[in-house]
Amino acid sequence: MAKYVLVAMNGPTPDGSAKDMEKWYREVHIPDLLSVPEIKTARRFEVVRGHVPNNELWPNIAIYEIETDDLAKVSEGMLANCRPFHPAFDRSRSGHIFAIQSFDGSDDAAKEG
Repeated sequence: MAKYVLVAMNGPTPDGSAKDMEKWYREVHIPDLLSVPEIKTARRFEVVRGHVPNNELWPNIAIYEIETDDLAKVSEGMLANCRPFHPAFDRSRSGHIFAIQSFDGSDDAAKEG
């Protein structure tokens, strides 16, 4: 089965409450996404440094681990299971990336060399 990550990069609106958005993220949004069976884990991070050419850094990222052979089905499930976004969530400056795993350094075969 294929393994993916979804990396979501976001933050609050300029006048929105970061505290309220984080509460919504943890209590509503992450549980909604974890209700999709193929989404195995969800983690939230505060960005401490980085480099994005010609752009500002997002204050937060979320990383979801997905196992599926039908990514389109997972995307449909995510849309169907998610409640509306919190008003403080800045959708205009949010981004996301889906990536398929191409290597797992923790595999025994990789360690055998």
